[in-house]
Amino acid sequence: MDTMRGPRGTALTASALLGALLLAGCAKPDRTEIVTWTDEHGRACTGVAVIDSEDGDREMTSIDCDYPPEGRQPGRATSAPLAG
Repeated sequence: MDTMRGPRGTALTASALLGALLLAGCAKPDRTEIVTWTDEHGRACTGVAVIDSEDGDREMTSIDCDYPPEGRQPGRATSAPLAG
């Protein structure tokens, strides 16, 4: 016997879906920042840090490092949120 048929089953399904949407809507989104730094070889590096909203863990992606042009020094390390 299928208990999910009829108005009662439809109401239960709708309630479950609404509850799931409300819970998902309450979650704080992760932050994404552009980060620059100088590595141990003197290269200027840029990467994207994804900061987990629940525990603050950082994951670096899209890392790109290159030596600065002749006669130039890399700037100071920075971190800035990505414009959304």
